[in-house]
Amino acid sequence: MAQGVASVVAVDEITALKEIVDLQAQRIQELLDELKIMRNGLFGRRRESIHPDQLQLFEGDIAQAIETEEVELPARTVTRKKKGHGRGKFPAHLPREDIHLDLPEVERCCPDCGDDMQSFGEDVSERGHIVPAKLVIHRYIRAKYACKKGHAVKTAPMPEGVVDGGKYEASVYAHVAVAKYVDHLPLNRLQGIFKRHGVKLPRQSMWDMLVRMDELVAQPVLAQMRHELLQEDVLHADETPVTFRLEDAKGTKTGYIWGWRSLRERDISKVLIEFKTSRARAGPRKFLGDWNKTLLTDGYSGYDEVTAVNSISRAGCWVHARRKFKNALDVGNKSAALILRPMQRLFWIERAIKKRAKARGLDWDSLVALRREVRQRRSLRVVTQIHAIGAKLCGLRSTLPKTPLGKALTYLSNQKAPLDLSVSDARLPIHNNDAERDLRHIAVGRKNWLIFASERGGAVAS
Repeated sequence: MAQGVASVVAVDEITALKEIVDLQAQRIQELLDELKIMRNGLFGRRRESIHPDQLQLFEGDIAQAIETEEVELPARTVTRKKKGHGRGKFPAHLPREDIHLDLPEVERCCPDCGDDMQSFGEDVSERGHIVPAKLVIHRYIRAKYACKKGHAVKTAPMPEGVVDGGKYEASVYAHVAVAKYVDHLPLNRLQGIFKRHGVKLPRQSMWDMLVRMDELVAQPVLAQMRHELLQEDVLHADETPVTFRLEDAKGTKTGYIWGWRSLRERDISKVLIEFKTSRARAGPRKFLGDWNKTLLTDGYSGYDEVTAVNSISRAGCWVHARRKFKNALDVGNKSAALILRPMQRLFWIERAIKKRAKARGLDWDSLVALRREVRQRRSLRVVTQIHAIGAKLCGLRSTLPKTPLGKALTYLSNQKAPLDLSVSDARLPIHNNDAERDLRHIAVGRKNWLIFASERGGAVAS
């Protein structure tokens, strides 16, 4: 009896150990997949587009388990760049300085017969030349006048400056701002550049210049830009992390740059960027106020509260959805190809619409009408197909929720309504790439200036 009980206990222990081993093996595979995705992000190709022939390689046995409906595609043309030879010309708007070159008189005779040679034209060649920047000191010599009887003295007034009694002209303020926030030069490098000109311009002085420009120019302009943006019917939104140094405590904290923009294809795009100390939902709530139109974003939950409270129509980004399935494909999950193919069709259709609109020279209303007609006829069928394939993949036993494919399917399911809206609303693009591009210069700048020196520094920078 005791031996039987012992054997039962041993079997239970073996079963429990097998479950632990299986869970550990699953966790190890999840970590390996995450590591591969991170490596691809750091060292792999940045381009996310996939050639259709690549996806066809994975449709062997998997396609037999899941039936897919073929959707008529627009003709896809591949534009090949012509291989040019030689050097390109300089732009016509650049100023030209003519330098005339001539032969010495002793060389203007024919080497064969000895007769004088006659001029019959010119050869013109162009070389680029840079005039190095230089710091010029404006000396204001003001005339002074006095009454002969000693009643009054008058002096010619000084031109208005950025700061009363300031040492530098507005051009220096503008140069520092452009170098810092457009060319991404840290202030210590700018200090060295001025030093080469023989001018001592401390970093603190340059920071004071930037703060003054923020007070005089940036804040009023940003207030007006926010007012104009909130008049739009559609807005894009995105955010990216930045590190800033804490003022009242040691250490650093992660803040966020939030970007807001209007539709790129309609008139002139309006773009506003602002710094917040966190990624909390208070950021979009404070910016949007009671605005309640259509907002196109990724799947970040920080927009959920303001979307619900203001009854905002939330549109989703198909590029983010595609990126997650591309990650699953990169780690070897071939089932992701079944959804990537119809997703690629969506983008082919959009490119065909854009090409046709450009060829016809369509205005905004005509473009929206063309989008509506083509999307109703083609794109909505593809979207239905994508969700059907996603539902069937979720039902497969091999699809685990914590794998890259499982996470991609969860994102697709959770974002179904926003993703569908970005296709059904003909005013909208099907992606949020424009807002991401607006924040690209922040990512470039981070590699140079690394962090904001303070919370105030982040506010001035944005």
